Amino acid sequence: MKNTEFCIDKYMTDGHLSNIAIRVGKGDRVLFDLYRSKDKEIDETTLFDMASVTKIIVTTTLSFIAKDKGLLSFDTPVSAFFPVPEDKKEMTVKNLLTHTMGIGHKWLMGENNNDNIAKYILSIPSDKPIGTEVMYSCPGYILLGKIVEKVFGKRLDEAFYELVKKPLELNDTSFLPDKEKNLVNSNVKDEKKGIVNDMNCRHLGGVAGNAGLFSDITDVTKYVKMLLDYGAPIIKRETFCEAIKNYTKEMSASRGLGFLYVDERYNQTGKLFPTGSIGHCGHTGQSVFVDIKGGLYVIILSDATISTVKKYGYEDYSTVMKMREDIHNAIKADID
Repeated sequence: MKNTEFCIDKYMTDGHLSNIAIRVGKGDRVLFDLYRSKDKEIDETTLFDMASVTKIIVTTTLSFIAKDKGLLSFDTPVSAFFPVPEDKKEMTVKNLLTHTMGIGHKWLMGENNNDNIAKYILSIPSDKPIGTEVMYSCPGYILLGKIVEKVFGKRLDEAFYELVKKPLELNDTSFLPDKEKNLVNSNVKDEKKGIVNDMNCRHLGGVAGNAGLFSDITDVTKYVKMLLDYGAPIIKRETFCEAIKNYTKEMSASRGLGFLYVDERYNQTGKLFPTGSIGHCGHTGQSVFVDIKGGLYVIILSDATISTVKKYGYEDYSTVMKMREDIHNAIKADID
């Protein structure tokens, strides 16, 4: 793993990283782990702010379970759950899962709260016609989280605990973590340690469909092994196979249902993952990618984004994206 070590050491020396945990595995085997920190002990139980990886571990997974229980279908209109304006009548659960709802990134703070956030999101004017373009959408996933809450009749974190965390035996993964645990801070100020970095999620109390989950290498590995088992034991194989197709190949980015779909247009997995691999990134510096057919997976947990803020005084997410590409290519060199 000398290439991966060299790559990480360079990003650490350049000030683009302060803490990172990496696991590379194939099937049931862990090929290697790597842990680096400038000022603390990092291991397989260190918690990181998962940011948008929450979307797949929590909200996507729960929507699949809801489908399997007959509580929704991917083609169910959003209007089945919430009143919608005329221009949103055609919006479906599938549009939310594929980021084709027509509404991109928005700041949702202000007078909005958990009681009215769905109504507010549905009132936002569309940036594009529904179903015509991929526009990565945290509002869409917050709305999907509210649909999940509605169909299960309980708060998102409670549904996650009962239907995902317990059956997969995830020991330390949670929203609103205990701040006394071994946590990596994804915020500039020390007193914000253990508080979700995503401002929309933070405004909603730290529990939302787009972000808020904290997890570690051990638990994310258990989630990945569920993916490698085509959803077993919590998702039906038929549903899982439906989810990992490319639904937006004629659009600007490729998306499965909930998952990012790797193809020749996607750079952040470097040359390591073949077309058809799936995964997701988290804005704080996380990523999880899996080659379902080949069995290879890579988990990267880091504080890369906030490290760029500390280095430059502003966020340089392009460096974080390049870091992922470089790490995946270094891993390929080591495996080869």
